[in-house]
Amino acid sequence: MSISSFFSSKFLPSSMNPRDRNTDSPSHRDLRIILETMPSSRKYTFTSATRAEILSELYDSFWGSYAHVFLPNSNSSLPLNAMLSEVQAKLGFCGAGKEAPMIAGRPCANILKKGEPCFRCKDCALDDSCVLCPRCFHATNHIGHNVSFFIAQQSGGCCDCGDEEAWRTTIECPFHPPADAVPGTSGPPPSSTDTPGSSSKHNPSPIPHPVKDYPYRVSIPPELRELMNRTVGYALDFVLDTLDFSPDDPSVPSNETDLRFQPSSDPMVKDQYCVMIWNDDKHSFEEVIKLLCDLTGRTREEASECAHRIDENGRDIIEMGTDVPHLLELAQSITQIDLGVTIRRAYDTFREQVASVIIEWLLDLTQSRLGTDTLVLREVIAEELLSLRSRGNYSSHGYNPHGLHHLTDLPHPTRLDQLFLAHTRLWKKPRLSLKEIYTSVLTISRDHKLAVASHFARVYHRVIDAYLLVDREAETSIKYFALQLFTVPSVAAHIVRQHGLLSRLLAIITSFFTNQIIDKHIVYPPSNPLISTSSSSQGILEQTLDPDSFPFKSKRFMPVFSDLRYLVSNAPVQRLIASNPHVYISQFAKTCQLFMGVNPNKRMIGGHVEYEGDAWISVFNVTLSLGRVIKAYGAAFGVGRGSSDSSGSGPGASELVIAIQTVIHHILMVCTDEKFGTNGFGNGKVQFQKVFFGGALFQIVKFDVLEGWVSFHHSLHWLLAELFKHVDILETGRLSREVGAEGGIRDVVLRMASEHAVLTVVDFPLRVLAMIAQIRCGLWVRNGFAIRGQLLHYRDFMLRELCYDQDLFILQVALVILDPNTVIVTILDRFGLLSFFSGGPFSLHHTVYDSNQLTGMAEEVLYVLISILSESANVSQMTVAEQARREIIHTLALGACTYTDLIKRISERLVDDASFEKMLRQTTRFRAPEGTNDVGIYELRDACYDEVNPFWYHYTRNKREEVEVILRKRLVRDNPAVTDPVLIPKPLNVSPNGPFAVIPSTFESDALLQVMFYAIHNVLMLTDATGSTPSSGEAILDQALHLVMLAIVERPSIFPQLASLRKFEDGKSTLIHALWTLENHEAFKTYKSRVGWILEQMRQWTSNDAEPWTTLPGPQLTKPNNDTASNTTGAATDSEQAKKNAAKARQEAIMRQMKAQQASFAFTNFEDMEDSDEDQDMDTEREEEEVSYGTCIVCQEDLNASKAFGMLGLIQPSRFIRRQPDGSTTHLNEVLQAPESMDRPSSFIPSTFPPPHADILDASLKTITTTSGPATSAGYDGFPNQCTRFGLHSSVCSHMMHLDCFHIYSLSIRQRHRAQVTRNHPETIPRKEYICPLCKSLGNVILPVAKPPSVEVNTVPFPDWTRSAGISILKSKPDPALEALQFRNGTGEFVFWSAQDTGYSLALRNSDKFEGNDAMKMVDTVMVVAKSLSQQTRHLRERHEPDLGERGAGIYLPEELIGYTIASIEIAQRGTDAPGGLMVDNLSESQMRMIRGQLSVLTRLSALHFKTRPDEGRDAVRQAIIKRLLPEWSRSSLTSFSFPLLLRDPFTVLIETAAVAPGILRHIIILTYYACLARTVIGLVFMLNKIRSYNTVPLPKRQHEHIFGDVRMFFMSVVRHSPVFEHTATLAFETFGEARIEKLLYEFTLPFLRKASILCRSVLPSSFPTPDFGAMDEPTEYARLLTFLGIPPLADLPNQDTLQNALSGWCAHYGHSHASAPLNFGVVLDIPTIYQLAQLPLVLDTLFVDQDKLTPCTRCETIPVDAAICLLCGTTVCFQSTCCTDDERHGECNMHTRECGGALGIYFLVKRCIVIYLYGNNGTFAPSPYLDVHGEADVSMRRGRRQYLHHTRWEDIRKTWMNHGIATLIARKLEGSLDSGGWETF
Repeated sequence: MSISSFFSSKFLPSSMNPRDRNTDSPSHRDLRIILETMPSSRKYTFTSATRAEILSELYDSFWGSYAHVFLPNSNSSLPLNAMLSEVQAKLGFCGAGKEAPMIAGRPCANILKKGEPCFRCKDCALDDSCVLCPRCFHATNHIGHNVSFFIAQQSGGCCDCGDEEAWRTTIECPFHPPADAVPGTSGPPPSSTDTPGSSSKHNPSPIPHPVKDYPYRVSIPPELRELMNRTVGYALDFVLDTLDFSPDDPSVPSNETDLRFQPSSDPMVKDQYCVMIWNDDKHSFEEVIKLLCDLTGRTREEASECAHRIDENGRDIIEMGTDVPHLLELAQSITQIDLGVTIRRAYDTFREQVASVIIEWLLDLTQSRLGTDTLVLREVIAEELLSLRSRGNYSSHGYNPHGLHHLTDLPHPTRLDQLFLAHTRLWKKPRLSLKEIYTSVLTISRDHKLAVASHFARVYHRVIDAYLLVDREAETSIKYFALQLFTVPSVAAHIVRQHGLLSRLLAIITSFFTNQIIDKHIVYPPSNPLISTSSSSQGILEQTLDPDSFPFKSKRFMPVFSDLRYLVSNAPVQRLIASNPHVYISQFAKTCQLFMGVNPNKRMIGGHVEYEGDAWISVFNVTLSLGRVIKAYGAAFGVGRGSSDSSGSGPGASELVIAIQTVIHHILMVCTDEKFGTNGFGNGKVQFQKVFFGGALFQIVKFDVLEGWVSFHHSLHWLLAELFKHVDILETGRLSREVGAEGGIRDVVLRMASEHAVLTVVDFPLRVLAMIAQIRCGLWVRNGFAIRGQLLHYRDFMLRELCYDQDLFILQVALVILDPNTVIVTILDRFGLLSFFSGGPFSLHHTVYDSNQLTGMAEEVLYVLISILSESANVSQMTVAEQARREIIHTLALGACTYTDLIKRISERLVDDASFEKMLRQTTRFRAPEGTNDVGIYELRDACYDEVNPFWYHYTRNKREEVEVILRKRLVRDNPAVTDPVLIPKPLNVSPNGPFAVIPSTFESDALLQVMFYAIHNVLMLTDATGSTPSSGEAILDQALHLVMLAIVERPSIFPQLASLRKFEDGKSTLIHALWTLENHEAFKTYKSRVGWILEQMRQWTSNDAEPWTTLPGPQLTKPNNDTASNTTGAATDSEQAKKNAAKARQEAIMRQMKAQQASFAFTNFEDMEDSDEDQDMDTEREEEEVSYGTCIVCQEDLNASKAFGMLGLIQPSRFIRRQPDGSTTHLNEVLQAPESMDRPSSFIPSTFPPPHADILDASLKTITTTSGPATSAGYDGFPNQCTRFGLHSSVCSHMMHLDCFHIYSLSIRQRHRAQVTRNHPETIPRKEYICPLCKSLGNVILPVAKPPSVEVNTVPFPDWTRSAGISILKSKPDPALEALQFRNGTGEFVFWSAQDTGYSLALRNSDKFEGNDAMKMVDTVMVVAKSLSQQTRHLRERHEPDLGERGAGIYLPEELIGYTIASIEIAQRGTDAPGGLMVDNLSESQMRMIRGQLSVLTRLSALHFKTRPDEGRDAVRQAIIKRLLPEWSRSSLTSFSFPLLLRDPFTVLIETAAVAPGILRHIIILTYYACLARTVIGLVFMLNKIRSYNTVPLPKRQHEHIFGDVRMFFMSVVRHSPVFEHTATLAFETFGEARIEKLLYEFTLPFLRKASILCRSVLPSSFPTPDFGAMDEPTEYARLLTFLGIPPLADLPNQDTLQNALSGWCAHYGHSHASAPLNFGVVLDIPTIYQLAQLPLVLDTLFVDQDKLTPCTRCETIPVDAAICLLCGTTVCFQSTCCTDDERHGECNMHTRECGGALGIYFLVKRCIVIYLYGNNGTFAPSPYLDVHGEADVSMRRGRRQYLHHTRWEDIRKTWMNHGIATLIARKLEGSLDSGGWETF
């Protein structure tokens, strides 16, 4: 395909941009001159213009006169500082910026940027390194799979979709289908000899061919290709020339001389230097900023910018100049805090910055395209990277002997080789860019991947060298590039076979750990520490391992072992190892030799260890890493298992035998060395001794663990154990056929090693087992905690299968190879228990062990014997799935637990296996979390308990006993007739043809029989001698009986015969005698059933007349039949039951006697008092009626009228109530779809967790959001924060306190603040805050407690009451005092109820002469807080209020405190079920008491101004309220109500009435309800005028005609007094229709009825009871509330003349006012629906995948690195980021809180996966609403499992916000901790 096919001829060079013509473009020589001379021409100052010039020159040189094939003709010149790929994507050039087209056979290879999400499916992936990008993951099916989710911490990884080597099965991605069967596309990659194209005959690795059959390939003119290659080649050479002179690690010269002699490429050698700080992970931004301010005189802003550049780029220049002493002093000062710093010539620094731009340019080329060809530019870069460096470019202005080209061990290095080696010389940004470039080259083709891998393998030893010793930024090291290469099977096989990487890796490990390090370089190849002398040609080197040396303390060695494990874990490499064991196993064994016996221990005898070092921790870290590699090497011989390949390519028996013999040979080489051990601590030559046991003589190894050196670490033994686990290969038949070993593995081993040699091999793991037994028994206490820590690690779940399990298995192997008697005697000798199990007068005494230690050691040795005789995992070759199943069952048999707790007790290898989750589902039931603090629980299925073995070798003694109890309870539950069931062990599941089939024959050995006998016999002897059971006695009996039962199960016919024939104790006793004695022993009745079962089984296989049975004394001489036995057992049971019954009868008799005595005493002593009690009954009831508030929580005295007391409350600012947004169709639809009744449950609670089909639901929700128009806020459906209403919310904690106690408590809080100055206290004293001493709720006021008023509700019919009220007003005299106390603007509000009323303080001073001052003190606490908040929030209030300084200024308490609080309570109750009643039935007593207390505050405030009147002015205020409501008085000239009533909130008038005249509430409710109806019509007209109806939900017909009657008539009658308004209303009504208007009227007036019901129930609970509405055909909530409140429905308005007159007057007043000034008389309605927080997706990773929701921060205009989502409005902000802070160091969360929630904020921290609450510069973290698939929270997504939204937790967050509980929640958290503050920085 040619270029002309994409571009017309007019775009060819003849009509190009003048800048792009060949004549004007610089040649490559010019490019070189420009780059070389740029440092001096720019005066060494690198600016943005410099970067733009470099990029311009590079692009011009790169494309010459062919710019039009990279860009459209109109844009053939790039803007300054622009990158080609960005411009192409922006312009959509040839498909750039869009999804890649589908090409069969091409992998996805999408390079993951930092912060991008990726997925890992354990069921599909070949290993953990295989990941999917979101697009490929969601396009493939992973339902039911074990999926993990991660965020890329660095750029450089890529999606593996389409790579056939990455997946177990085809994942069938529709975007990346496999290639069709084309010749040449399958099979192994071509070898190097088949691949021509090398640029030089010296190039060791050829350059791969371009990709064939690429459908979007374009033909390129040779001239352009030459230009591209030459420019890229020169650019790479310039980078390498520059890095030749760069240091390997940041360091500062000690003096000026050293500084001037630094290598430099500056031809002028000018003494101008730069000091540069390098990035690290040790120092915070604040440290660096402060340092820069102090040392360089920068301002904080400049220092902050510099610190950000250091973090982003990896380094930055902080000072440049010629004052060398000053610069040196500056650099050395910085090094004092271990911050990386360099001081170098400005010329070299400038060139390095140029090199950084070049690398950035190369990265851009990999992301760009030439026409439609996306591969050619990457192929050009790959070709130049794999070419040799141009000789003419070496060190343009000098020669550096340490340059990258000067490599003695690397002949003919290519540019790629040298870049790999130069990686440590670079800094963060170019490092990451280079890794992206390498990854893009890898993804071109498999040949390119092999080529890059080959070069990486060539320099790998150098890379590791730098990583371990030099690299300061390890996380960006090129070493981690190995993960992308070593995990690919074909690549791993290639570099192991062609480059010998395994042996080189092992050599590096050897050199490193033997400390062969000279001048920060690891000696390679190493001198062999096992054979060399103390010196070598490399210099004096340490030849032994020192756990205290640097290599062990460095943790960087772990990734090196990981690389080794990655390589060995690949199937092709494993086949290579298995087919050449004499090479690979021998090499690995030599490395393992190093770690044999490292860090040995010797028991301290005379005194305590002087110094407890921590070197053992480092050694165990090495052991953990090495053990995993050993596992991988061992698995090599099972790589072909289960395949149908009959070609014989899999490992055979001969190879495995060679491997086993090789390892045994190396073990013997090491273990027979006199100096075996570290640091020269050896045990001498292995010696043997003869011991006599059980009538036989045994020759065993002579060693005493109590005196010799013993190490926990025997890596060669662990390798040998892994080889012996291949049971299928070691079958006797197969060994006979393939190796000629007729005797099986015994023959194989004994061919090359004698029995003494095998005993020597076995002895070392046995020593460890004996040592850990002695440690557990307290024999090593003088060795300190270190020895205990080693034991815990050795047996820990992470290490046990690498160490402990292997050592036990070696003993199992020994039972097969050697005589079991010899093995058992050896075990007893190592444990020091030969005499204990030999009998005789001194058997119960030991020279070292005391009595407790002796029995403890006996318990330990029996535990080991049971383990090696019953543990079947390795001898039966269990699959990984079977092992996982067994571990799960035995872990959960102890009880249900969480997933995290479960996997803590299971080895990592099993948990990481793909079969683990499948086994978990098969064996367990998942109990999903339900509550807010619940977690998911796994419990074992009932059928799986049958697989539990109480003597499982990973159980401790306590766990074993616990499991036995559980299992016995289950047996009793299944068969209640058997009260003491017997747990019968299961036989060893071993193949009869396998190598371990002979293990059960151990039960026939005499030595084991003797152990069983003396275990029981000695416990009986010790018990009889001391009269009590010895320490560990019961455990010994448990284990001994279990061994006997195992013997009977394994050898049912032979073992009873042996037990009856073999005699002990000088022929006096047999095992049967010992068992019979145990059965009849009084102290051991718990063993009766088990012993009975054993004896019964033995009787079945021995003659009844045999000697043991006939010599048993008593009635047991004859063998009873089964009936007799059962009868005897039954009789014994009956006898025991009779004893229990008698004891119970005695106890009951004693209790009856005590009861009678107590009754008699009470009758005698309290008879006289009963009369007086009865006499006082009436008084007591009266007192209780008066005193019903409990006690003061401080002094505990009764709360009554004798002392003033109040409720502890909190008044907090709030922006909780939401207004209906203008023009929002979405919110209007919510109203139209709202439920009819808000007091019935409305939300659907998911029944299962995780929610099924969560991904589909999220995708559908996204589609709905996209298609329904613009979102309300940033993609999370939050509520716009500008549509909220400000007010004060009041709450109480239900606790009360005396006023005096409150003042004393307040003083104590101040004292605590003075005593704890540094603590961030939960309360803020300037805000009058305190903490409730009982419940720790936050408070700032004390409210007076008011009983419900005793007045009766006026029951006069409404028309009559209206008439009489008018008459009383006519009769009354004018009240100028009251007129002066009403607002001048004619609203009818009262000035004394305003928070900032200037007359309050004067009235308060005048009230001192009156009574009730204590109550006024409580009122004053409310006024002080309300005034303070009012002064701060004037800008948030929209209400018409007087100016500051006038009467009535500030917050109007009836509306913005009490009304706001009641409205908030009503909103919080929406959607909450009130079964069978009304919403008010859900109100708590404390809420109603609080409302009464707030109303009493209003009452007392009004009384302050009318103290001289008998009724304290209540009648005057009542008349004023009635005047305001009745239109004839509103319009009369006698009053000043010029403000229309319909512009006021009618509910406020109702509150005013409740405060001064609760008796007329029923009548005032009717008036205010109809005022609310009219006001709602006005608000609807304003709202609907701004909304188009076509997007709203249609309603078919009216639903509430019986309530609203003729809606049209009412609607139009409200608006008819203003012609303009009437016209607007007519249009709105015609547009939306009667049904929708009725629904809106219903929903917007329902909240008023609900609020009114709350107020009435709180004020007069007895006058407003809940009616019985009946269960059938329950009316709507609206109808029920009208009935409850006694309000006539709107449908009845034609019959209500009085109401019609009132409505007419209100509407006329409003209409005339509106006609005169229509813009000033709008009405905004509150939202009537259920409040919701911002909508988070059901699946957490959707937040990262959905690019539409990645909105930039509005302040810094970047995508937040650590995003926080405001759960109120849905805005995304930066969390604790230095880019978004104000001058007071407030973080963006706090700044946004001021704009959104006011005083409080709720944020979900996306990456941290946690919720943060903020309130008033304080805050706290709360659990995440997301839980993973196992029902657990995953903070910071450390575990990586996908997380799902948990409904209950999400609702808890919503309810906390709805109930205004955030302030108290924060206070309680801070009170419970010593918080240091700093929440304002979030």
